[in-house]
Amino acid sequence: KDVADISRKLNMIWNMYDFFTLYASIDNWQWDGSLEDPLASLENPLDRWVVSRLHQLAIEIDKNMQDYDIQRALKPVLEFIDDASNWYVRRSRRRFWKSGDDSDKANAYKTLHYVLSYLALIMAPFTPFLAEEVYRKLTEQESVHLCYWPEAGSVDLQLVDNMRSVRELITQGLAQRAVAGLKVRQPLQSATLYGVGELDAQLMDIVREELNVKEVKVIQLTGESTELRAEVDTMISDELREEGLVRELVRHIQNARKQAGLEVEDRISLLIESESPEINQAVISYKESIMSETLCEEFGEVPEDAYKVTVKVGGLEVRIAISKYLV
Repeated sequence: KDVADISRKLNMIWNMYDFFTLYASIDNWQWDGSLEDPLASLENPLDRWVVSRLHQLAIEIDKNMQDYDIQRALKPVLEFIDDASNWYVRRSRRRFWKSGDDSDKANAYKTLHYVLSYLALIMAPFTPFLAEEVYRKLTEQESVHLCYWPEAGSVDLQLVDNMRSVRELITQGLAQRAVAGLKVRQPLQSATLYGVGELDAQLMDIVREELNVKEVKVIQLTGESTELRAEVDTMISDELREEGLVRELVRHIQNARKQAGLEVEDRISLLIESESPEINQAVISYKESIMSETLCEEFGEVPEDAYKVTVKVGGLEVRIAISKYLV
């Protein structure tokens, strides 16, 4: 089990590398040649958090290696890879997907490149071949094994603590959704957080998006009770149900894109048909959002050879037809 877990987490490095190179190629992003600590220039809390966690990791590895405790040195590496893949990259996907070339997107590229390159440096003693290939591909330098051990960079301790609290509260909120039988794609009205200090707007947005709620309230506890807890409002209005149907429909369209063999950047023509008045009204209400989410340029008409699939959305039958948009 331990060997399988290590192998799975090391594969996450390649998954992150593949994700990075795919979008860097699409956007023609170019590395500026610097591997200096970028923390001071980063604004997005996700970027600042993952770089801080990376620097904490380097400090911990160095300490354990100085004590000749290799097993203890390796343990936090696997935890970091999990954090970087399942939290940082997953939470940052939309930043890479969005069109345009703003500073937030540029910082996301700079951060992920730095994280993967720096990670290769500190993993070189443990996984020499993997570290060598990742480092050479990212930097085009001769060898990771000719580099010095990297200097310990800056750490935003307050942000690391806040993000830990946020993730614990999100886990609690998702557990409540599961108990109530509510899929994460179904929007809810609100979540209330107890026992957490002041959170900046971007961290509040992360909670809101992860729990898929319209608003997040923070209640400061008085006295000695500092236990972190989250409460999710599980009541679903008609408006929330309609939005939930649209979320589910968009997921099916994205799956249809893949099944039709389209590239991630391809624009599409899209046709949605259903006998359900509820589905048709939801499509009318959210037409612009559906088009934006699925890169749709032409809505309502598709060529004869379009890819077609029938799916269930909220238990209701929907026919989807999709093809690459040709100007």
